[in-house]
Amino acid sequence: MTDNGPGVLDFSAVKKQIVYMVGEQKSHENIYQKKVEKALEELKRWQDWPLLNFKLSQSKTSWLTAQDFSEPLTAFSPLPPKPKQFTVIATDGSQIFPDRHEIALCYLINISSIVLHYGTGERPLLTSRPTLFYKEEDLYKEWNQHKVPVDGEMVGILRNLMEFQELARLVAHTREQSGIGGQEDIGTEGYENKKIGKHGMGYNTEIPERSDFKGVDDFPHPHAPASPHPCVSASPQVALYDGTLIFWHLEATPEDFSAYILREFLKVLDNFQKWRVPIAGYISYPRSADVIHTLRVGMCPERFVNCDKCPYRDLPELPCEPIQGVIDQTIFSYLLEPGERSTVFKSTSKILKNYGSHTIYFFYLNVGSEIARVEIPEWVAKNQNLLALTHAVIYDQVEKGQGYPVSLAEAHEKAVVRGSDRELFYRLLQDALVQQNIRVQSSCKSQKKRQISI
Repeated sequence: MTDNGPGVLDFSAVKKQIVYMVGEQKSHENIYQKKVEKALEELKRWQDWPLLNFKLSQSKTSWLTAQDFSEPLTAFSPLPPKPKQFTVIATDGSQIFPDRHEIALCYLINISSIVLHYGTGERPLLTSRPTLFYKEEDLYKEWNQHKVPVDGEMVGILRNLMEFQELARLVAHTREQSGIGGQEDIGTEGYENKKIGKHGMGYNTEIPERSDFKGVDDFPHPHAPASPHPCVSASPQVALYDGTLIFWHLEATPEDFSAYILREFLKVLDNFQKWRVPIAGYISYPRSADVIHTLRVGMCPERFVNCDKCPYRDLPELPCEPIQGVIDQTIFSYLLEPGERSTVFKSTSKILKNYGSHTIYFFYLNVGSEIARVEIPEWVAKNQNLLALTHAVIYDQVEKGQGYPVSLAEAHEKAVVRGSDRELFYRLLQDALVQQNIRVQSSCKSQKKRQISI
Protein backbone atom coordinates (compact mmCIF):
# COMPACT_ATOMS: atom_id res chain seq x y z
CA MET A 1 0.00 0.00 0.00
CA THR A 2 1.43 3.35 -1.05
CA ASP A 3 1.55 6.15 1.54
CA ASN A 4 0.18 9.32 -0.09
CA GLY A 5 0.43 11.47 3.01
CA PRO A 6 -2.45 12.82 5.10
CA GLY A 7 -4.92 12.81 2.20
CA VAL A 8 -6.34 9.89 0.23
CA LEU A 9 -6.01 11.44 -3.22
CA ASP A 10 -2.70 10.85 -5.01
CA PHE A 11 -2.08 14.38 -6.28
CA SER A 12 1.16 13.47 -8.02
CA ALA A 13 -0.79 11.10 -10.27
CA VAL A 14 -3.57 13.65 -10.71
CA LYS A 15 -1.10 16.37 -11.69
CA LYS A 16 0.29 14.26 -14.54
CA GLN A 17 -3.22 13.74 -15.89
CA ILE A 18 -4.03 17.45 -15.58
CA VAL A 19 -0.92 18.38 -17.59
CA TYR A 20 -1.90 15.88 -20.28
CA MET A 21 -5.50 17.18 -20.37
CA VAL A 22 -4.42 20.82 -20.72
CA GLY A 23 -1.94 19.94 -23.47
CA GLU A 24 -4.65 18.09 -25.38
CA GLN A 25 -7.05 21.01 -25.03
CA LYS A 26 -4.37 23.40 -26.27
CA SER A 27 -3.92 21.33 -29.42
CA HIS A 28 -7.67 21.52 -30.08
CA GLU A 29 -7.85 25.33 -29.79
CA ASN A 30 -7.05 26.02 -33.45
CA ILE A 31 -9.55 23.41 -34.62
CA TYR A 32 -12.26 24.90 -32.44
CA GLN A 33 -11.54 28.43 -33.63
CA LYS A 34 -11.96 27.36 -37.26
CA LYS A 35 -15.32 25.81 -36.32
CA VAL A 36 -16.37 29.09 -34.68
CA GLU A 37 -15.41 31.09 -37.77
CA LYS A 38 -17.41 28.74 -39.97
CA ALA A 39 -20.42 29.03 -37.63
CA LEU A 40 -20.27 32.82 -37.81
CA GLU A 41 -20.17 32.63 -41.61
CA GLU A 42 -23.28 30.45 -41.59
CA LEU A 43 -25.00 32.76 -39.16
CA LYS A 44 -24.46 35.75 -41.43
CA ARG A 45 -25.33 33.76 -44.57
CA TRP A 46 -28.89 33.06 -43.46
CA GLN A 47 -30.44 36.46 -44.06
CA ASP A 48 -33.41 34.65 -45.61
CA TRP A 49 -34.58 33.64 -42.15
CA PRO A 50 -38.19 32.77 -43.20
CA LEU A 51 -36.80 30.06 -45.50
CA LEU A 52 -34.63 28.65 -42.71
CA ASN A 53 -37.61 28.71 -40.34
CA PHE A 54 -39.65 26.76 -42.90
CA LYS A 55 -36.88 24.20 -43.44
CA LEU A 56 -36.63 23.68 -39.69
CA SER A 57 -40.38 23.17 -39.34
CA GLN A 58 -40.29 20.41 -41.98
CA SER A 59 -37.13 18.67 -40.76
CA LYS A 60 -36.49 15.82 -38.35
CA THR A 61 -33.27 16.05 -36.37
CA SER A 62 -31.72 14.15 -33.51
CA TRP A 63 -30.89 17.37 -31.67
CA LEU A 64 -32.72 20.39 -30.28
CA THR A 65 -32.97 23.36 -32.62
CA ALA A 66 -33.89 27.02 -32.19
CA GLN A 67 -37.05 27.87 -34.14
CA ASP A 68 -39.79 30.45 -34.70
CA PHE A 69 -37.46 33.46 -34.89
CA SER A 70 -38.90 36.56 -36.51
CA GLU A 71 -35.73 38.32 -37.66
CA PRO A 72 -32.25 37.41 -38.95
CA LEU A 73 -30.07 35.31 -36.66
CA THR A 74 -27.58 38.18 -36.44
CA ALA A 75 -30.24 40.65 -35.23
CA PHE A 76 -29.86 42.13 -31.77
CA SER A 77 -31.79 44.44 -29.46
CA PRO A 78 -30.08 47.21 -27.47
CA LEU A 79 -30.59 47.55 -23.75
CA PRO A 80 -33.94 49.24 -23.04
CA PRO A 81 -34.25 51.72 -20.15
CA LYS A 82 -35.33 50.23 -16.84
CA PRO A 83 -38.42 51.61 -15.08
CA LYS A 84 -37.91 54.08 -12.25
CA GLN A 85 -39.75 51.78 -9.87
CA PHE A 86 -39.85 47.99 -10.07
CA THR A 87 -39.83 44.87 -7.92
CA VAL A 88 -37.74 41.74 -8.39
CA ILE A 89 -38.76 38.45 -6.79
CA ALA A 90 -36.36 35.50 -6.82
CA THR A 91 -36.17 32.07 -5.24
CA ASP A 92 -33.65 29.29 -4.86
CA GLY A 93 -33.61 25.99 -3.03
CA SER A 94 -31.47 23.28 -1.54
CA GLN A 95 -32.14 19.91 0.05
CA ILE A 96 -31.04 17.03 2.22
CA PHE A 97 -31.58 13.95 0.09
CA PRO A 98 -33.14 10.75 1.43
CA ASP A 99 -30.41 8.41 2.63
CA ARG A 100 -31.18 4.77 3.45
CA HIS A 101 -28.02 4.60 5.56
CA GLU A 102 -29.26 7.26 7.99
CA ILE A 103 -31.29 6.90 11.19
CA ALA A 104 -34.61 7.71 9.51
CA LEU A 105 -35.84 7.73 5.92
CA CYS A 106 -36.87 11.30 5.12
CA TYR A 107 -35.72 14.31 3.18
CA LEU A 108 -35.78 18.07 3.62
CA ILE A 109 -36.27 20.84 1.07
CA ASN A 110 -35.32 24.41 1.92
CA ILE A 111 -36.76 27.21 -0.23
CA SER A 112 -35.38 30.71 0.06
CA SER A 113 -36.91 33.81 -1.49
CA ILE A 114 -36.11 37.48 -1.76
CA VAL A 115 -38.21 40.49 -2.71
CA LEU A 116 -36.28 43.58 -3.76
CA HIS A 117 -38.05 46.90 -4.35
CA TYR A 118 -36.35 49.63 -6.35
CA GLY A 119 -37.37 53.28 -6.35
CA THR A 120 -40.09 52.86 -3.69
CA GLY A 121 -38.10 53.10 -0.45
CA GLU A 122 -39.45 49.76 0.75
CA ARG A 123 -37.21 47.36 2.62
CA PRO A 124 -36.24 44.05 1.01
CA LEU A 125 -37.79 40.82 2.28
CA LEU A 126 -35.70 37.65 2.67
CA THR A 127 -37.25 34.40 3.88
CA SER A 128 -36.28 30.74 4.18
CA ARG A 129 -38.81 27.90 4.39
CA PRO A 130 -37.69 24.37 5.30
CA THR A 131 -40.12 21.51 4.69
CA LEU A 132 -39.65 17.96 5.98
CA PHE A 133 -40.98 15.02 3.95
CA TYR A 134 -41.36 11.71 5.79
CA LYS A 135 -44.80 10.23 5.06
CA GLU A 136 -45.35 7.13 2.94
CA GLU A 137 -46.69 9.16 0.00
CA ASP A 138 -43.62 11.42 0.21
CA LEU A 139 -41.12 8.56 0.15
CA TYR A 140 -42.62 6.27 -2.50
CA LYS A 141 -44.26 6.88 -5.89
CA GLU A 142 -46.26 4.60 -8.17
CA TRP A 143 -44.47 3.53 -11.35
CA ASN A 144 -45.76 0.75 -13.61
CA GLN A 145 -47.98 -0.52 -10.79
CA HIS A 146 -45.03 -0.73 -8.42
CA LYS A 147 -43.96 1.54 -5.58
CA VAL A 148 -40.51 2.98 -6.16
CA PRO A 149 -38.54 4.97 -3.59
CA VAL A 150 -38.12 8.69 -4.21
CA ASP A 151 -34.57 9.33 -5.38
CA GLY A 152 -32.36 12.39 -5.61
CA GLU A 153 -33.59 13.25 -9.11
CA MET A 154 -37.22 13.33 -7.97
CA VAL A 155 -36.39 15.37 -4.88
CA GLY A 156 -34.59 17.88 -7.09
CA ILE A 157 -37.61 18.17 -9.40
CA LEU A 158 -39.95 18.63 -6.44
CA ARG A 159 -37.66 21.35 -5.11
CA ASN A 160 -37.79 23.11 -8.49
CA LEU A 161 -41.58 23.08 -8.39
CA MET A 162 -41.64 24.47 -4.86
CA GLU A 163 -39.36 27.31 -5.93
CA PHE A 164 -41.83 28.26 -8.66
CA GLN A 165 -44.74 27.99 -6.24
CA GLU A 166 -42.96 30.29 -3.81
CA LEU A 167 -42.46 32.86 -6.56
CA ALA A 168 -46.19 32.76 -7.31
CA ARG A 169 -47.11 32.89 -3.62
CA LEU A 170 -45.11 36.07 -3.10
CA VAL A 171 -46.66 37.80 -6.11
CA ALA A 172 -50.15 36.71 -5.01
CA HIS A 173 -49.55 37.93 -1.47
CA THR A 174 -48.35 41.30 -2.75
CA ARG A 175 -51.47 41.65 -4.86
CA GLU A 176 -53.69 40.72 -1.92
CA GLN A 177 -51.99 43.24 0.36
CA SER A 178 -52.43 45.87 -2.32
CA GLY A 179 -56.13 45.15 -2.62
CA ILE A 180 -55.97 44.24 -6.32
CA GLY A 181 -56.49 40.49 -6.08
CA GLY A 182 -56.91 37.57 -3.73
CA GLN A 183 -54.92 34.40 -3.30
CA GLU A 184 -55.53 32.61 -6.60
CA ASP A 185 -54.74 28.91 -6.98
CA ILE A 186 -50.98 29.17 -7.21
CA GLY A 187 -50.40 25.42 -7.31
CA THR A 188 -49.59 24.09 -3.87
CA GLU A 189 -51.60 20.87 -4.04
CA GLY A 190 -50.22 18.20 -1.79
CA TYR A 191 -48.02 20.49 0.32
CA GLU A 192 -50.37 22.99 1.95
CA ASN A 193 -50.66 20.88 5.11
CA LYS A 194 -46.96 20.47 5.82
CA LYS A 195 -46.11 21.62 9.34
CA ILE A 196 -42.68 23.09 9.89
CA GLY A 197 -42.17 25.98 12.26
CA LYS A 198 -44.86 28.27 13.62
CA HIS A 199 -46.07 29.24 10.15
CA GLY A 200 -46.65 25.68 8.93
CA MET A 201 -45.00 25.18 5.56
CA GLY A 202 -43.67 28.67 6.02
CA TYR A 203 -46.41 31.00 4.77
CA ASN A 204 -44.93 34.15 6.22
CA THR A 205 -47.60 36.33 7.78
CA GLU A 206 -45.08 39.10 8.32
CA ILE A 207 -44.64 40.19 4.71
CA PRO A 208 -44.94 43.99 4.74
CA GLU A 209 -47.84 45.59 2.94
CA ARG A 210 -47.08 47.42 -0.30
CA SER A 211 -49.21 50.51 -0.19
CA ASP A 212 -47.90 51.81 -3.53
CA PHE A 213 -48.76 48.74 -5.59
CA LYS A 214 -51.47 49.51 -8.15
CA GLY A 215 -51.45 46.47 -10.42
CA VAL A 216 -49.34 44.56 -12.89
CA ASP A 217 -49.55 45.68 -16.48
CA ASP A 218 -47.21 46.23 -19.39
CA PHE A 219 -44.02 48.16 -18.89
CA PRO A 220 -43.86 50.43 -21.95
CA HIS A 221 -41.23 49.42 -24.49
CA PRO A 222 -39.02 52.41 -25.39
CA HIS A 223 -39.88 52.10 -29.10
CA ALA A 224 -43.55 51.15 -28.70
CA PRO A 225 -46.52 53.52 -28.94
CA ALA A 226 -48.19 54.66 -25.75
CA SER A 227 -50.16 51.92 -24.02
CA PRO A 228 -53.91 52.02 -24.61
CA HIS A 229 -54.48 50.74 -21.11
CA PRO A 230 -55.32 53.54 -18.62
CA CYS A 231 -53.90 51.59 -15.67
CA VAL A 232 -50.19 50.93 -16.17
CA SER A 233 -48.34 49.76 -13.10
CA ALA A 234 -46.02 52.31 -11.51
CA SER A 235 -44.01 49.43 -10.07
CA PRO A 236 -43.88 46.42 -12.42
CA GLN A 237 -42.66 43.06 -11.13
CA VAL A 238 -40.28 40.50 -12.58
CA ALA A 239 -39.86 36.97 -11.20
CA LEU A 240 -36.43 35.35 -11.58
CA TYR A 241 -35.56 31.67 -11.36
CA ASP A 242 -32.08 30.17 -11.25
CA GLY A 243 -32.02 27.67 -14.12
CA THR A 244 -34.19 26.37 -16.91
CA LEU A 245 -37.97 26.65 -17.17
CA ILE A 246 -38.04 23.39 -19.13
CA PHE A 247 -38.82 20.30 -17.04
CA TRP A 248 -37.04 18.04 -19.55
CA HIS A 249 -35.93 15.64 -16.79
CA LEU A 250 -39.55 14.59 -16.10
CA GLU A 251 -39.28 12.03 -18.90
CA ALA A 252 -37.29 9.73 -16.58
CA THR A 253 -39.71 9.86 -13.63
CA PRO A 254 -42.90 7.93 -12.73
CA GLU A 255 -45.89 8.96 -14.85
CA ASP A 256 -48.08 10.03 -11.92
CA PHE A 257 -45.27 12.06 -10.43
CA SER A 258 -44.41 13.82 -13.70
CA ALA A 259 -48.10 14.54 -14.39
CA TYR A 260 -48.46 16.09 -10.93
CA ILE A 261 -45.33 18.25 -11.29
CA LEU A 262 -46.33 19.49 -14.72
CA ARG A 263 -49.92 20.22 -13.68
CA GLU A 264 -48.84 22.27 -10.68
CA PHE A 265 -46.12 24.08 -12.62
CA LEU A 266 -48.57 25.11 -15.35
CA LYS A 267 -50.89 26.47 -12.64
CA VAL A 268 -48.06 28.76 -11.59
CA LEU A 269 -47.48 29.93 -15.17
CA ASP A 270 -51.24 30.44 -15.68
CA ASN A 271 -51.26 32.90 -12.82
CA PHE A 272 -48.16 34.76 -13.95
CA GLN A 273 -49.79 35.17 -17.36
CA LYS A 274 -53.02 36.38 -15.76
CA TRP A 275 -51.10 38.85 -13.60
CA ARG A 276 -48.97 39.97 -16.58
CA VAL A 277 -45.84 39.44 -14.49
CA PRO A 278 -42.92 38.10 -16.57
CA ILE A 279 -41.09 35.07 -15.21
CA ALA A 280 -37.62 34.27 -16.50
CA GLY A 281 -35.13 31.46 -16.03
CA TYR A 282 -31.54 32.72 -15.87
CA ILE A 283 -28.83 30.28 -17.00
CA SER A 284 -25.25 31.31 -16.34
CA TYR A 285 -22.53 29.94 -18.65
CA PRO A 286 -24.96 27.94 -20.81
CA ARG A 287 -23.62 24.95 -22.73
CA SER A 288 -26.61 24.66 -25.07
CA ALA A 289 -26.18 24.58 -28.85
CA ASP A 290 -29.73 25.03 -30.16
CA VAL A 291 -28.76 27.85 -32.54
CA ILE A 292 -25.71 25.93 -33.73
CA HIS A 293 -27.97 22.97 -34.46
CA THR A 294 -30.24 25.28 -36.44
CA LEU A 295 -27.25 26.30 -38.55
CA ARG A 296 -26.36 22.63 -39.06
CA VAL A 297 -29.83 22.06 -40.50
CA GLY A 298 -29.22 25.02 -42.83
CA MET A 299 -25.91 23.51 -43.96
CA CYS A 300 -27.53 20.25 -45.05
CA PRO A 301 -27.97 20.10 -48.87
CA GLU A 302 -31.28 18.28 -48.45
CA ARG A 303 -34.41 20.37 -48.90
CA PHE A 304 -35.80 18.89 -45.70
CA VAL A 305 -33.56 17.17 -43.18
CA ASN A 306 -34.16 13.69 -41.78
CA CYS A 307 -31.17 12.68 -39.68
CA ASP A 308 -32.39 9.09 -39.37
CA LYS A 309 -32.15 8.72 -43.15
CA CYS A 310 -29.06 10.83 -43.77
CA PRO A 311 -27.76 10.09 -47.32
CA TYR A 312 -24.26 11.40 -46.52
CA ARG A 313 -23.11 8.90 -43.91
CA ASP A 314 -20.55 7.34 -46.24
CA LEU A 315 -18.70 10.64 -46.68
CA PRO A 316 -15.53 11.35 -44.66
CA GLU A 317 -17.34 14.32 -43.11
CA LEU A 318 -21.05 15.06 -42.98
CA PRO A 319 -22.13 18.41 -44.49
CA CYS A 320 -23.25 19.57 -41.03
CA GLU A 321 -20.12 18.51 -39.15
CA PRO A 322 -17.80 21.52 -39.74
CA ILE A 323 -19.43 23.41 -36.84
CA GLN A 324 -20.24 20.45 -34.58
CA GLY A 325 -19.02 21.02 -31.01
CA VAL A 326 -19.45 24.81 -31.01
CA ILE A 327 -21.87 26.19 -28.41
CA ASP A 328 -24.26 29.11 -28.74
CA GLN A 329 -22.63 31.36 -26.18
CA THR A 330 -19.38 31.32 -28.13
CA ILE A 331 -20.86 32.72 -31.34
CA PHE A 332 -22.98 35.29 -29.52
CA SER A 333 -19.92 36.53 -27.67
CA TYR A 334 -18.74 37.78 -31.09
CA LEU A 335 -22.08 39.39 -31.97
CA LEU A 336 -23.40 41.04 -28.82
CA GLU A 337 -22.09 44.06 -26.95
CA PRO A 338 -22.76 44.40 -23.19
CA GLY A 339 -26.48 44.97 -22.62
CA GLU A 340 -27.54 43.65 -26.01
CA ARG A 341 -29.67 40.54 -26.45
CA SER A 342 -30.07 38.21 -29.40
CA THR A 343 -33.26 37.59 -31.28
CA VAL A 344 -35.80 35.39 -29.48
CA PHE A 345 -35.94 31.67 -30.30
CA LYS A 346 -38.40 28.89 -29.55
CA SER A 347 -37.11 25.75 -27.84
CA THR A 348 -38.00 22.37 -29.36
CA SER A 349 -37.69 20.26 -26.22
CA LYS A 350 -40.22 17.39 -26.35
CA ILE A 351 -41.74 18.15 -22.95
CA LEU A 352 -42.92 21.53 -24.24
CA LYS A 353 -45.70 19.82 -26.18
CA ASN A 354 -47.48 19.74 -22.82
CA TYR A 355 -46.91 23.44 -22.03
CA GLY A 356 -49.70 24.89 -24.15
CA SER A 357 -49.46 28.70 -24.31
CA HIS A 358 -46.49 28.56 -21.94
CA THR A 359 -44.07 26.89 -24.37
CA ILE A 360 -40.58 28.20 -23.70
CA TYR A 361 -38.63 30.70 -25.78
CA PHE A 362 -35.13 31.98 -25.04
CA PHE A 363 -32.59 34.63 -25.93
CA TYR A 364 -28.92 35.24 -25.22
CA LEU A 365 -27.88 38.31 -23.27
CA ASN A 366 -24.42 39.85 -22.96
CA VAL A 367 -24.32 40.80 -19.29
CA GLY A 368 -20.74 42.07 -19.51
CA SER A 369 -19.04 39.20 -17.69
CA GLU A 370 -20.53 36.44 -19.85
CA ILE A 371 -23.23 35.47 -22.34
CA ALA A 372 -26.24 34.24 -20.36
CA ARG A 373 -29.27 32.35 -21.62
CA VAL A 374 -32.65 33.71 -20.54
CA GLU A 375 -35.75 31.52 -20.86
CA ILE A 376 -39.28 32.97 -20.92
CA PRO A 377 -42.80 31.69 -21.63
CA GLU A 378 -44.31 32.36 -25.05
CA TRP A 379 -46.64 35.07 -23.76
CA VAL A 380 -43.62 37.05 -22.56
CA ALA A 381 -41.70 36.46 -25.79
CA LYS A 382 -44.60 37.71 -27.91
CA ASN A 383 -45.23 40.83 -25.79
CA GLN A 384 -42.64 43.50 -26.58
CA ASN A 385 -43.40 45.38 -23.37
CA LEU A 386 -42.87 42.41 -21.07
CA LEU A 387 -39.85 41.31 -23.12
CA ALA A 388 -38.22 44.74 -22.77
CA LEU A 389 -38.96 44.81 -19.04
CA THR A 390 -37.36 41.39 -18.57
CA HIS A 391 -34.32 42.39 -20.64
CA ALA A 392 -33.75 45.65 -18.73
CA VAL A 393 -34.32 44.26 -15.24
CA ILE A 394 -32.11 41.19 -15.66
CA TYR A 395 -29.20 43.26 -16.96
CA ASP A 396 -29.65 45.68 -14.05
CA GLN A 397 -29.69 42.77 -11.59
CA VAL A 398 -26.44 41.41 -13.01
CA GLU A 399 -24.82 44.83 -12.76
CA LYS A 400 -25.90 45.13 -9.14
CA GLY A 401 -24.61 41.62 -8.45
CA GLN A 402 -21.27 42.32 -10.18
CA GLY A 403 -21.61 39.51 -12.71
CA TYR A 404 -24.62 37.53 -11.49
CA PRO A 405 -28.19 38.64 -10.64
CA VAL A 406 -28.05 40.00 -7.10
CA SER A 407 -31.50 38.65 -6.22
CA LEU A 408 -30.57 35.08 -7.25
CA ALA A 409 -27.24 35.30 -5.43
CA GLU A 410 -28.91 36.42 -2.20
CA ALA A 411 -31.61 33.76 -2.47
CA HIS A 412 -28.95 31.10 -3.00
CA GLU A 413 -26.97 32.13 0.07
CA LYS A 414 -30.08 31.83 2.21
CA ALA A 415 -31.17 28.52 0.67
CA VAL A 416 -28.01 26.45 0.61
CA VAL A 417 -27.83 23.52 3.05
CA ARG A 418 -24.18 22.98 3.96
CA GLY A 419 -22.52 19.88 5.35
CA SER A 420 -22.62 21.27 8.89
CA ASP A 421 -26.37 21.92 8.50
CA ARG A 422 -26.90 18.33 7.44
CA GLU A 423 -25.02 17.02 10.47
CA LEU A 424 -27.05 19.25 12.81
CA PHE A 425 -30.28 18.10 11.14
CA TYR A 426 -29.50 14.46 11.86
CA ARG A 427 -28.44 15.26 15.44
CA LEU A 428 -31.78 17.00 16.00
CA LEU A 429 -33.58 14.04 14.47
CA GLN A 430 -31.67 11.61 16.67
CA ASP A 431 -32.45 13.62 19.82
CA ALA A 432 -36.15 13.67 18.94
CA LEU A 433 -36.19 9.90 18.39
CA VAL A 434 -34.40 9.23 21.68
CA GLN A 435 -36.84 11.44 23.59
CA GLN A 436 -39.68 9.31 22.26
CA ASN A 437 -37.84 6.10 23.23
CA ILE A 438 -37.53 5.07 19.59
CA ARG A 439 -34.54 2.92 18.76
CA VAL A 440 -31.93 4.85 16.77
CA GLN A 441 -29.92 2.88 14.24
CA SER A 442 -27.98 3.77 11.12
CA SER A 443 -26.06 1.53 8.75
CA CYS A 444 -22.51 0.44 9.46
CA LYS A 445 -21.45 2.42 6.41
CA SER A 446 -22.91 5.64 7.83
CA GLN A 447 -21.29 5.03 11.23
CA LYS A 448 -17.92 4.30 9.63
CA LYS A 449 -18.01 7.51 7.58
CA ARG A 450 -18.39 9.51 10.78
CA GLN A 451 -15.33 7.90 12.40
CA ILE A 452 -11.73 8.89 11.92
CA SER A 453 -9.73 5.85 10.91
CA ILE A 454 -6.01 5.28 10.78
